[in-house]
Amino acid sequence: MSTQWTAPGAHGSGEPSPPSTSDGGPFGPQPTHGAPGPHSAPPPGGPRRELVQATPLFPLRPLGLGEVLGAAVRIYRLRARSVLGVAAAVYGVAFVIMTFATGASMVPMMGDMQAVLEDPGATTATTTAFGSVRDVVLMVVSSAVTMIVSLVSSALVTVALTRVALGEAVGDHVSTAEMWTAMRRRGLSAVAVTLLIGLLSGISFTVLLLLGMLPLILLQEATALTIVTLVIGLVAAVLVTLWIWARTVLAVPALVLEETGVFGALRRSFAMTRGRRLWRVLGTTILLYLLYMIAVQIIVGVFSTIAMIAYLAILLISSFEAMLLGMAVLTILSMVGSYAATFLLAPFLSAGYVAVYADNRMRHEAWDVELTRRAREHWNGAGIR
Repeated sequence: MSTQWTAPGAHGSGEPSPPSTSDGGPFGPQPTHGAPGPHSAPPPGGPRRELVQATPLFPLRPLGLGEVLGAAVRIYRLRARSVLGVAAAVYGVAFVIMTFATGASMVPMMGDMQAVLEDPGATTATTTAFGSVRDVVLMVVSSAVTMIVSLVSSALVTVALTRVALGEAVGDHVSTAEMWTAMRRRGLSAVAVTLLIGLLSGISFTVLLLLGMLPLILLQEATALTIVTLVIGLVAAVLVTLWIWARTVLAVPALVLEETGVFGALRRSFAMTRGRRLWRVLGTTILLYLLYMIAVQIIVGVFSTIAMIAYLAILLISSFEAMLLGMAVLTILSMVGSYAATFLLAPFLSAGYVAVYADNRMRHEAWDVELTRRAREHWNGAGIR
């Protein structure tokens, strides 16, 4: 918890001043980052100040909304090179796999389009039907591969960035090598947690939506009853999926920071979000995710605009004969935009979730006492590298 203090000799406070040491204040030596030297005491009658740790990711006390958002942004100032480097490497491999999967599903479809353009009368109904079924199957397989690879890469990056974010909060500088080590140690468990959450969410959404569609399937007619039932099923599916997400959003931070197992991390997340705790976690994480998605759409939108301009330019230059080349350029530039948005904004989301996790434990479990003890050890030189 935070404490208030005034300098020795300040008038009108009536409160004892904190014990001081000769090497930098009540918490021992302060790390220097180009500062000009020890701070002088505030003048008598000056403003009261809050005593917080020198490590700057977030204060070691229950956090406000602005401090959670501040931690999500401040990670870039503290460790931009490390966190962006790891995120770029992991998501780079993931996007290469997803690009090949997407390309494999689009090549036959683009070949059919080219054949139609060259000889519209050469296609038959049987060929068209076969091509449609094949295209649907390839698209489903490609989407499944993309989703799984995305979940796996997201889990791996979250492990590394979670470890870094808490380290910056307590003054424990986590090197890039230690980030990769944490990823190797806890990555498989994090992937299992993420896939279980995705599977649970997908099954719940599908079952509730199918129940809502059941009257429409049975009656084969759009009536007021079938439409209302469908809407209710869809709303229930969305709400249940959102509830599952909110109850499990702290599972990966718990897995990394508490060294629990897969099911232990899920149980821990459910325990930390039970009762009235859920609403604070839900509101903060939804806001974080909305800001993340807005930023993603801005970056993707810029790349999509460039991709569309390049596509139209290729068509105009080639007199609409290089459609396959234009589609390939459009697809590649669009995927590059998705890749850039994902790895650039991954630290924002991960650091924000760590701040939510820390706030929950400091608010309900007095975890700030443990974090302050760790921070004092590092301030005293044990963790300074």
